[in-house]
Amino acid sequence: MYNRVGHGTGIGWGQGLVHPDLAESYLLSRHTGAEFFSPSPIALDVRGGPMVQYAYGLPVADNGFARNVNQFEAFRCENSMMFDGKKNMNFSERGLERRFQQFINNRTPEPGNSRTMRYENMVRVKEYIYFMAKDQYGCRYLQQKFEEGKHHVDVIFEGIINHIADLMINSFANYLVQKMLDVCDEEQRLRIIVVLTQDPLRLVAICLNMHGTRAVQKLIETVTTREQIVLITSALQPAFMELVNDPNGNHVIQKCLTNFGADENKFIYEAAAANCFDMAIHRHGCCVLQRCISSARGAYQAKLIVEICARGFELAQDPFGNYVVQYVLNLKIPSANAHLASQFEGGYIYLSKQKVSSNVVEKCLKIFPDDAKAVIVRELLNGSHFEQLLQDPYANYVIYTALLNTRGHLHNALVEAIRPHEDAIRTSPCCKRISRALSRR
Repeated sequence: MYNRVGHGTGIGWGQGLVHPDLAESYLLSRHTGAEFFSPSPIALDVRGGPMVQYAYGLPVADNGFARNVNQFEAFRCENSMMFDGKKNMNFSERGLERRFQQFINNRTPEPGNSRTMRYENMVRVKEYIYFMAKDQYGCRYLQQKFEEGKHHVDVIFEGIINHIADLMINSFANYLVQKMLDVCDEEQRLRIIVVLTQDPLRLVAICLNMHGTRAVQKLIETVTTREQIVLITSALQPAFMELVNDPNGNHVIQKCLTNFGADENKFIYEAAAANCFDMAIHRHGCCVLQRCISSARGAYQAKLIVEICARGFELAQDPFGNYVVQYVLNLKIPSANAHLASQFEGGYIYLSKQKVSSNVVEKCLKIFPDDAKAVIVRELLNGSHFEQLLQDPYANYVIYTALLNTRGHLHNALVEAIRPHEDAIRTSPCCKRISRALSRR
């Protein structure tokens, strides 16, 4: 048992068990921030009174707080690096952070005691750079130092490299990391990537963070060598669907699609084809899937489109999947549109009466060739209750779009089918646009 007898504010005070190596050191209490330890079970307070004894950072039996040392067995640690459960930070770092905060918040009215001068002194100590990076003003100061030359870049880099993952998810420090990625050299960038990808779960966790995702996207923008790209994509690949469906992570995948080549993005195209339907019906996945289609070429793009068309009828009715179907229709690939038309044929009335799928039918009427449009219009006209479609809150939009996008005999047939119901559509709030289209003839 080692008892604390110091009352300073130095490293480790009140944080836990003092290691025997440290217990052999005696520091004078008049030294700023110092505390001293004694292996003796009886010691005097620096003020001359009885000492309050501590074990594992807590008062022991003589003070009435604990009667059994075994109560603290759970806090024992075999090595000298003790960690605080709240911050997962060792004693040394906790002490440095505390002294850093005391230093920058010092309001003593001494000449030249400005915040900038205090930062100027601290940046010379490697261990303080990490804490400066997490401070709002310290982060800005470090970014300004980048402009003063490569030497400052190297100094700051060495101060943050061992904490790079933590800094990337910090609300202030992530901007410093992004700036570092712009000014560091290739060797330093590779070191950052190696640190982040040693444990793939670490990089994925950063991608899922609202601050970390921006830093990772910046990393993707700045990588230049195939070695760097392979390290990143290999770490992202196992968590592809988790990233795709995450509001932050999906932007990382999209950044890969816009910045890497087809070979580097092969894992994305293959995973997207294998999970095409699940991506299409997801709020964020549908956006990634559209980006995959736009960036893919050749066989990769063809496979994605085939997978979408194969389940086009289901996707057309989905709140998110319908956007993917419309995106494919807009590509105006004849084989793809013919495949979708065959999926929809016989179900146009059903699709027209639904909120989201009615948009898909309207898109078909705008881009399909005349023969495919004729199939849609005839199916609407041959329905058993055409007058109900005219007054349907969603199908009326489909009929209005058909009026605008048909011509000749097909258009005339549609107008003649509407005429008998002209009196009803004048008074129906859903049919006003149809009535106006007829009056313009």
